[in-house]
Amino acid sequence: MPPNTRGGFAGHAPVQELMMSLFGDFTNEIQDLVKFRWVSISLVSSTLRTRYKRSILGFFWSLLGPILSYTVMGYVFSFLMKGMVPDFFVYMFSATLIYNLLSVTILSSPAIMIANEGFIKKIYLPKSLFVVNTVALEFINFLFGMVALLFLGLVFRKLTFSWAYMYLPVPMVFALLFNFGIASMISVASVFFRDLTHILPVLMQALFFATPIMYTMDILPPEIQPYTVFNPLLYFVESFRYPIYRGTLPPAEIQVPLMLISLFIFVAGYWILKKFENKIVFRL
Repeated sequence: MPPNTRGGFAGHAPVQELMMSLFGDFTNEIQDLVKFRWVSISLVSSTLRTRYKRSILGFFWSLLGPILSYTVMGYVFSFLMKGMVPDFFVYMFSATLIYNLLSVTILSSPAIMIANEGFIKKIYLPKSLFVVNTVALEFINFLFGMVALLFLGLVFRKLTFSWAYMYLPVPMVFALLFNFGIASMISVASVFFRDLTHILPVLMQALFFATPIMYTMDILPPEIQPYTVFNPLLYFVESFRYPIYRGTLPPAEIQVPLMLISLFIFVAGYWILKKFENKIVFRL
């Protein structure tokens, strides 16, 4: 393959140009998001207020809800799984927290562009802003869930804090990247294929049972266990479970796929969003 004038190979030029184009677009996108940051903050806060409007306890439900839910689930499943998994409460909720963040974001994604049709058609706002709003909203709820888990862990003396907790922001950051990418893909696809709204709940339910949240990997048949590596949610679940439940950092076979998958989904999602952002207006 002949070298090009840039000193590389001619076949690499399209890839280099695509990456440079994406980087330039991404830089401009960040500038737009900063420019419209108050719009984003206003929309997120408005959604939170609407969610708890006319409720007696109001915003306090965002904290009380997870506490009540986790207490009931923890009691029921700890009784059912008694003796099978040590400290099953911590085992389950260390995985449930991050799984819920990913699952709820994915299930909210089909409505991102459709629900904001009025904004998209009337005024200019970067399409990524609506994706960022959804990701941020669900991340806020996730943080309340974290507080609920810590509260229950302290009350029932189930949690043992260790230095490994300092690692938790790492999977959180990659979860945000993954959520932005997957939400971008789904929100764009849903504009052209509205049936995704009905397909995703079934898919997420299947992924829930395919991910070792309520059970341990060793109960799976040996012939099935090798295929679990293709479940991207497994790496997020284990990246949380290792520090919280085991008190250690996740091994490289968890961390490396987690980072690669998150970055790939983020870049792919952003590319799809930019490629179809002008067509979205005409399909809404």
